[in-house]
Amino acid sequence: MKKKSYAKINLTLDSLFKREDDYHEIDSIMAKIDLYDEITINKNFTDKINIKTNMKDLEVDENNLVYKAWILLKDLIEKKEKSGVDVYIKKNIPIASGLAGGSSNAAYTLMALNEIFNLNLSKEYLMSIAKKIGADVSFFFCEKIARAQGIGEVLTPFENKLDLNILLLNDKTKIKSKKVYQKLKNYGIIDTEEIINKLEAGDFSAIYDFKNVMEDVVFEMFPHLKDIKNELKSLRCEIAMVSGSGGSIFGVFKEKESLKSAYEKLKDKYYFVSEVSLL
Repeated sequence: MKKKSYAKINLTLDSLFKREDDYHEIDSIMAKIDLYDEITINKNFTDKINIKTNMKDLEVDENNLVYKAWILLKDLIEKKEKSGVDVYIKKNIPIASGLAGGSSNAAYTLMALNEIFNLNLSKEYLMSIAKKIGADVSFFFCEKIARAQGIGEVLTPFENKLDLNILLLNDKTKIKSKKVYQKLKNYGIIDTEEIINKLEAGDFSAIYDFKNVMEDVVFEMFPHLKDIKNELKSLRCEIAMVSGSGGSIFGVFKEKESLKSAYEKLKDKYYFVSEVSLL
């Protein structure tokens, strides 16, 4: 079985407060984009999971999120049949980049295992266990853009009527979310509900309210990323911002022609440069 494992960007990301369990209560707008990893999963004749990938520096041990997805369903699978799986992940999404590639891989693995072994588990059940793997894994079960609250697992999908011309850049900088959250300084500064209202109405002015409270910390830790943001803005980009807590930066352009021009100027300069669309 093959699955497209889509990346996501945060159009907004706010942190409201730090909880007693050390997680942060967030308020974010998450959107899947048409950038994806390719996951191939087949049964094997063992009771184990074997994970391979095209990326030499990607760990595929017990800490890998795909492995954790397998563990969550392993007992249910064994009740059906004694079989393991071979998993091959062709990575196209940059690693540790704020695009949730690992979380996406885990979510689509859960979907695939449910289908391959005829477990007949509901989407709601899979979403409920997905949060055990990571805070944003549940989001990938949403078919639409969604507001994410709690630690990212409380999801409210909504209808976005605004087409966005987006250019996504990554220079291979890897950032661990935990370190960014530990240094977070800004809390509760985004009117997420107002932005959602504008997106539902197809109001382009919504983009000028996009904000990520993680940016100041990310730029403090990696100042060169601010230079990339400023470079994007100099190329007739309306807004540019960091996605999530990672190293990817995306720009929203008013005109398709401006985006194409920026792409031509940047395509050979950075590790990853791509025009992407919201799903």
